[in-house]
Amino acid sequence: MSAYLHSHLTAASAGERLFEQAAKSWRDTAHAGEVGRLAAEVSEDKRALEEVCEQLHSSMPAYKKPIAWAGAQIAALDPLNPLHSIEGAKGQLEVESLISAVTGKLLLWKTLQVLSSEDKRIDPERMERLSSRAAAQILTLETLLLDTCRTRLAPAPKP
Repeated sequence: MSAYLHSHLTAASAGERLFEQAAKSWRDTAHAGEVGRLAAEVSEDKRALEEVCEQLHSSMPAYKKPIAWAGAQIAALDPLNPLHSIEGAKGQLEVESLISAVTGKLLLWKTLQVLSSEDKRIDPERMERLSSRAAAQILTLETLLLDTCRTRLAPAPKP
């Protein structure tokens, strides 16, 4: 299970940076509060995963930490949206990538919840709360995506 948790920790570091960049991209919009709140929650979720890893004696080994750091730095560059624009296809793909990242996190929490029946170090109620929060984050992102897609992707009116 350690390798699985370490992979999610690496992804969580990258996800944290992606959400920080998204919060900057959306800061001057009507959705700034939502995206900022999501960025804060994603950081909290990363800390929760670190705590779970400690409880399971699966903390990230020192030799893997540079890999997680490098992944976070690449995520900060935001290869899908290097100009951090919320416009056009790049903005759309950025929101879709955030949904994908949170979906992976949701499946992590659900997996740990299932495993909690056999590993009493895992708190099933906490996994349920984290799963519920991830599901709510996905709904928020889907709403943001669909409410704003017309401004990004609709064809310009013909003169």
